[in-house]
Amino acid sequence: MMFDLLPLLQLVIAGALAGLIWTVQLAVYAHFPRLISRAGAEAFRAYHADYTRSMGYVAGPLMLAELAAVLALTGWGRGAFDGVGAGLVAALWLHTFGLMVPLHARLQAAPSEALARRLVTLNWLRTGLWSVRLAWVIWATLHG
Repeated sequence: MMFDLLPLLQLVIAGALAGLIWTVQLAVYAHFPRLISRAGAEAFRAYHADYTRSMGYVAGPLMLAELAAVLALTGWGRGAFDGVGAGLVAALWLHTFGLMVPLHARLQAAPSEALARRLVTLNWLRTGLWSVRLAWVIWATLHG
């Protein structure tokens, strides 16, 4: 019974994360460079600290749930479907914690428009990966 619910749970989580990353990319990160230039470094630091803390409460549990779901499905041997899904999740975790978290730390320490633009540019890869992940989960759910 639990196994039957996991693909649906994975689909819901993938959809939530894809929606979240597109919102962040287009409605949050896109405004960082302008916010730094208009509000100044100190105001941006305060905003950014609040943003990263709040986003952690939203994205953290979703990412952990996504990881748990893909590991459970992969562990139950659903073959290539979940191998690809696990690979996408691994790529997302590497990108998030290998590139984006350190970049946020640098931006917090020394806000600059150039660094904010770099964050926006690098986040397009993560946006694409979560979009591909959602498409893959939809396909795997329908054909699995």
